[in-house]
Amino acid sequence: MLAPLLSAVGASAQQGALAIDGAAAREALARFEGLAQAVRPAGQMPRITDPAVRQALATIWDVRPLDPARRASEADLPVLMPYCEAGSQVLRSYFLFNPRGTGAPDAAANLQTYGDEIMSGFAFSVRCSGATLEAATAFMGSLPADQMNQVRRDGWNRLRLGATQVIRGTLMMLGDASLSSVHADALARALSDSAPRYAAGLEPAERQAIVEVTRTILPAVRLAPVRERLEGFAGVLSGR
Repeated sequence: MLAPLLSAVGASAQQGALAIDGAAAREALARFEGLAQAVRPAGQMPRITDPAVRQALATIWDVRPLDPARRASEADLPVLMPYCEAGSQVLRSYFLFNPRGTGAPDAAANLQTYGDEIMSGFAFSVRCSGATLEAATAFMGSLPADQMNQVRRDGWNRLRLGATQVIRGTLMMLGDASLSSVHADALARALSDSAPRYAAGLEPAERQAIVEVTRTILPAVRLAPVRERLEGFAGVLSGR
């Protein structure tokens, strides 16, 4: 998605603001893949209750480098993009897991079985999407007019579309009354923390559409702290 948009971004000599340890994430991903391979014959995915799995996922889905208090910049993109993609790859492996090995995956069953893993990955994805949008916004703002071509505009549009899809998916989960309080809090906190990044990167019409979805699901949110975070999220996107 980002390759056409960011084709001019290389390994920058400038230090990015996000303290991402890409090497540690790659090593953790390799460990996770080994753990997944070991349990696959039993028709399972690695469980976060296993200390080795928990340690690997904590590194792959580490949200601390995505601290919204730090402004993501163009210089972060060469490390941020593969970091986020690795985390998304693991999240997809749970969502799309099929114990039979063939046929369409049962996403609902996977969500029920691997909810702890999937929700941790989803919260990471919300934060990663916001940080990437912020960094890409900085990149687009730095481009000279003669370098703003249609390929980049198309890539920029796809990036924003992807961000809105992540937000909408998260809001739909938060509107599900069966979602546990722990998972709801993690998702709402990720949206709330990332709200300034989304507000700065999305177009007004995109922000307004997200605000409307948020307001639609609010009556179904039973936990007051979660509802307050979502109201704050909508407020930031509304410019309040």
